Amino acid sequence: MKPLNPIPFEEVERHTRRVSNDSLVSYGGSRYSVPYVYVGHTVEVQDLQNGHIRIYQGNMIIAEHPKATRTKQVITNKKHFEGIQNQIGAKAPQPMPRLVPNPSPEVVERDLSVYEQFADEEVIVQ
Repeated sequence: MKPLNPIPFEEVERHTRRVSNDSLVSYGGSRYSVPYVYVGHTVEVQDLQNGHIRIYQGNMIIAEHPKATRTKQVITNKKHFEGIQNQIGAKAPQPMPRLVPNPSPEVVERDLSVYEQFADEEVIVQ
C-alpha cells in the first residue's frame, strides 16, 4: 500500500452573493465592498478562516477584506468607489458611516407645577 498524500487539500467553500446597488455584498451578517463595476453581478465569498474573506468573480479575486468582528458592520475599501460618477457627471460622494446610530429625540422639560393642575381633576372612564 502507498501512504496517503502528505499535503492536505485546501477546503474551499464559496458562498454565492449578488452585488447590491451600493456595491456591497452581504456575508455573515455584515457587508463588504467590491469594485462598483460589479454592481448587479453574482460573486462568490470565501471565508479564509484566518480573519479575512475573499470575493471572487469566476476565478478572479476582486476584493479581499478583514472579516467583520461583529454583525451589521460595513467593511469598505475606498478604491472600490473611485471613478463613480452621478448623472450630471460629477463624482458621487463616498458612503459615510453613521456617527450616531440612534439619535435621542429632544425632550421638553417642564416645571412640575404644570402637572399639578391635573391632580385635582376627576377622570371618568366609560
